[in-house]
Amino acid sequence: MTWVKIANKNEIKEGNGKEVNINGQRVALFLSNNKYYAIEALCRHQDGSIAPGKIEGEVVECPLHFWHYNIRTGELLDYLEGVKLTTFNVEIRKNEIYLDI
Repeated sequence: MTWVKIANKNEIKEGNGKEVNINGQRVALFLSNNKYYAIEALCRHQDGSIAPGKIEGEVVECPLHFWHYNIRTGELLDYLEGVKLTTFNVEIRKNEIYLDI
């Protein structure tokens, strides 16, 4: 795996998400409770981006059809069992956010 700079800390506000594209891979970056999380950006339902979804603790709600994912584990919390988005390790270096891709 390789650490890749994806954003600066000031680009994402508490309780919000941001989508980044890393070599064609869409990743949703979230800041919740002063912690950064990164997961696959596309909801398994109809491939809509979860990055602009509503955040509550470690849960993001897909803005299209309201599926809920745990942003720490990537697990879908409703509708289907065993559905999981890929998660990525996040590291903060000074004011920069890096992802292990």
